[in-house]
Amino acid sequence: MRVLIQRTTFFRYSRVVLLTLLFSACTSQEVVSYRIRPTTTTVHTENLSNSSGFQFKVYAGPIVTDDEYARMTPRQRRKAGLLSPVYEPPSFTGNDGYQIDGKYYPIWKDIKEYTAEGLASWYGPGFHGRLTANGEVYDQYAISAAHKSLPLPCYIHVTNLENGRTLVVRVNDRGPFIDDRMLDLSYGAAARLGIVEHGVVRVKVELINPHSPLLLSSRN
Repeated sequence: MRVLIQRTTFFRYSRVVLLTLLFSACTSQEVVSYRIRPTTTTVHTENLSNSSGFQFKVYAGPIVTDDEYARMTPRQRRKAGLLSPVYEPPSFTGNDGYQIDGKYYPIWKDIKEYTAEGLASWYGPGFHGRLTANGEVYDQYAISAAHKSLPLPCYIHVTNLENGRTLVVRVNDRGPFIDDRMLDLSYGAAARLGIVEHGVVRVKVELINPHSPLLLSSRN
């Protein structure tokens, strides 16, 4: 009888230890994964008829570093919802100089290199489904951005300087025209970079030249 009780106690403690190890493994795996935790947030926008705001779930897609991105094949990137820079001819619209509120903005048509640091914001629900500056339908869940002077379309490498997250983004729109902001990201791009809840963060922007062998080998 005592032997039976000892065996029952042993198995009971063994089960507790096993469950503890499994829980620890799951917890540690979640901590090191490159994912945004799904959370609910509220975004207020002037373009919505409903003044109460827009409820949505933050995108929970993969976040990769430069090294991880370089090791991924184009197929793996597409499966993860990421972009691979390719050459695209200039769009028919959106590539001429323009004027907003009395200020003229030139277009850098022949630019080959561009690196800058500045503030980036994001735009989403109020513009979803409208036409972008180059004539495409704006999809807030895609990985895109708006810039005042870069040629359309083009690809840039965006780094969130506050958390180190990086992402290849396609520029297909104009803006932002608020204060000293340099870049306006789509909701999809901002969520992957961890910008949605902060609204405005400091980023580094690098123009990607699809014809550059160095960039093709390291980021394509």
